[in-house]
Amino acid sequence: MDYCCISCWILTFLDVLEEPRTGLPDFISRQVKSSRLFWFDEGEGDSADLRVRCGGLEYCEPDYVVDRPGFPGMILELVAGGSGTVTLDGVSCPLQAGAFFLYGPQTAHRITSNPDNPLVKYFVIFDGGGAGTFLEELGLPLGVVSRLTSSELMARSFDTLIDRGSRKTVLSQAICRVILQEILMISREDAIEAGEMETKAFTTFQRVRHHIESHCLELRSLEAIAVACGLDRAYLCRLFRRFQGESPYRFLTHLKMRHAAGLLLEEDRSVKEVAATLGFADAFHFSRVFKSVHRVPPSRFRQGATGLNVS
Repeated sequence: MDYCCISCWILTFLDVLEEPRTGLPDFISRQVKSSRLFWFDEGEGDSADLRVRCGGLEYCEPDYVVDRPGFPGMILELVAGGSGTVTLDGVSCPLQAGAFFLYGPQTAHRITSNPDNPLVKYFVIFDGGGAGTFLEELGLPLGVVSRLTSSELMARSFDTLIDRGSRKTVLSQAICRVILQEILMISREDAIEAGEMETKAFTTFQRVRHHIESHCLELRSLEAIAVACGLDRAYLCRLFRRFQGESPYRFLTHLKMRHAAGLLLEEDRSVKEVAATLGFADAFHFSRVFKSVHRVPPSRFRQGATGLNVS
């Protein structure tokens, strides 16, 4: 199936809100609680060597699974939360926040979510005559799972990609193409070397990161994180600057805002109620923090609710 078919069937969130459609192709998963999607119509960007076709952020169901022999295009996926497993050309690898992987038309792939900790992941689908050359020049192979020193930088780029792609202006394709190049270069620049992952410091970082991910709704400060993990605050900050590229409190804030995004998309709650759930007494403060992470205010973000995804 070519991208003409994809263009005909992938649904933006505005289309879904206005007119739900049926009869979708089998490759579009229905095992997603909610997602924010964009796509470009047939012909947009066809003269470019590197073209963005669609992308989004998806909150997977506990039983989420895709199992395909290939896909009509190249895809980069970034795990933003939760856990699961991916098998690329017969090689399986666990997935957790910070993992990313590329696959293409000839890559057999199976992706499953952990029922107790469902995946949250970004994706972008792209093609074009220069796509393969660009990946080769960067040294980014298909069918390999890697990890990032800081996933938040790439996540912010993905949020910008989704926002710009959803605007559907005359410059949207060109802007998204530049953002895609940025995402691909970040994935190459910030990938953790194998030797680095085996150090004691990285093991400690992983332990702390896992604790923050598991208790993000309860933790309120850097001091609380340090006490819970039995570490000095200064050392904790050094660890996160080295492996995460940001402070542990900023990482905590991003997790809270990602949880807030899920509440806004999945449940009928007001912005004020979501803010209170996250420990914000002031809904305006919450909105400012939310926008600093997702690039759009909560009221606009929740308009992107849809139960469909394309990866």
